[in-house]
Amino acid sequence: MSVLFLLLAVYSGDERVARLQVLIEAAQRTPSDVLARAYEQASLSERGACAAGSRRIRVDCMIAAAKRHCEAQPNTADCLAYEDVIVSNVLAEQQWVPAARRYEIMQQTKDWRREVAREIRRMQAALAADLRLRTEGSLEGTPVLARAIDAYCAGSAFETGLSWQICASSLVWFIAGAKAEAK
Repeated sequence: MSVLFLLLAVYSGDERVARLQVLIEAAQRTPSDVLARAYEQASLSERGACAAGSRRIRVDCMIAAAKRHCEAQPNTADCLAYEDVIVSNVLAEQQWVPAARRYEIMQQTKDWRREVAREIRRMQAALAADLRLRTEGSLEGTPVLARAIDAYCAGSAFETGLSWQICASSLVWFIAGAKAEAK
């Protein structure tokens, strides 16, 4: 399966669940400081070298940057998996916090990037809480969690206004990658 599954691919439910398991496990195995640096690097790429008027060009650039970054990492497979989640989240930030809201935040605080990140985190927390409330039984274990995320994101797109990709990457990042932001 290719890098950046969440951004580009449409697979069957079983394939999505299997890939979500890989993404969750990679994020859980990766030290929080590595995840935090990778997120910051992806954010810098999106605002800098990959800042383009065309979404397609921006996405292609982000994918190329993620691949280059992972080539230098000791565990390339895990890197490609957590970069998939990170790049999807970085690209989704504009949907989570539209330009008008970002402008309000910029006017209200000096550290506006931190406030935008907090706002996104609150929305991801609400999404995770909704997932938990709508899921019967335990969410313990990666296979169960992956299946629950897939079913939730596939079934709630109309209500949440989020694509499956944004929903899934946000939940994986919030649940499995949370340690990167908990510090």
